[in-house]
Amino acid sequence: MDITGICSLYRDDPPYTWECKDTSRGEDDFRRTVFTQWEDRGLAIKIACNDFTTPHRVEIWRKTAAAYRAMGYDCPQIIADRHGNAAETVSYEGRPCVVNAEELAQLQTAEQFGERVILQNGRYIYHNDAPRFLCEVGSAGLDFGDFPSGLCILERFCPSDPCDEIMECALEFKEIIEGQLPQYIERFQRIWSRFLANRGALEQIYSQLPASVFQADLNPGNILLDHDMRFAGVLDLNLTGRDTALNVFFRELWINFDEDIPDKRENNMYYVEENSKRALQSFLDDLSLMKNSYHFTQAEKEAAPLLYRYLRPFWWRPLHALKRDQGDPAKVGQILSWIETEQSRSIDFDGIMAGGPCGTD
Repeated sequence: MDITGICSLYRDDPPYTWECKDTSRGEDDFRRTVFTQWEDRGLAIKIACNDFTTPHRVEIWRKTAAAYRAMGYDCPQIIADRHGNAAETVSYEGRPCVVNAEELAQLQTAEQFGERVILQNGRYIYHNDAPRFLCEVGSAGLDFGDFPSGLCILERFCPSDPCDEIMECALEFKEIIEGQLPQYIERFQRIWSRFLANRGALEQIYSQLPASVFQADLNPGNILLDHDMRFAGVLDLNLTGRDTALNVFFRELWINFDEDIPDKRENNMYYVEENSKRALQSFLDDLSLMKNSYHFTQAEKEAAPLLYRYLRPFWWRPLHALKRDQGDPAKVGQILSWIETEQSRSIDFDGIMAGGPCGTD
């Protein structure tokens, strides 16, 4: 089926204009988006061949978009085709592809606004609003997702994934130490033992934590802003799925809401003490702010230290730093010291997360 045939799934008349954008990420993750325009409406028609886009998942994404809009947030809705289906499977360029269409966003993304969304203090104008959106989604306890989000831990997002992203980074880190830095093996074995022990403890309680269905990718390209550059909604549900609220809160705050921390992405010098302290304080301040919109359960307060010690030491940043700095013994030592500190860091999560909306405890 060609583009004309795919467009005919939604309308009898061909669009008067269309533009195709390739967003593929390798041979195993084929993606195209066709931006179409008719006189009375426009659609973003998505064509995908990967192991996380299925008709069933698209149906859950449709429900998620509808739920977010019902909460008052802007979210382009997934449009049924002429057969009433949220998705169809077709042959496109010799591949079995899943096709779905959604409304074109009427608002601009934070990325499109560019530097105008940054305040003088270095934070996004929408910095406090987006976490409140996460809190509302977490409080809603949406229960129609039966597959994990792209931020999942202790399980795989795609059938082809060997493990969750944290464990994948940790295993690659371990491989570099054992294969290229033998002088650190004994020290790293102690680190690895603590990592596995912490993971085992987290597994025992993780399923008891409150969950919902999250968009799971609040980067500036997916956040919709109103004309005052305030948070208005989200788009791009490709990573959407079921997840524990606490995991999503922690990881979104670390990915997208520590923008005032120096060297966040370019130099990745997070393990320098000053930057590490600022990053930690930024995270704790944001987490404290979230308790005004979300009631943290006792189970979440008890799980928070374990989750922190699982996520923080081995996510992508230390791995990236090790790859870059492995030829510098002093920096490798700094990275390992930082990991050891994060594995044993004592944080009063119970106090930070206490209280909540309506005076709840």
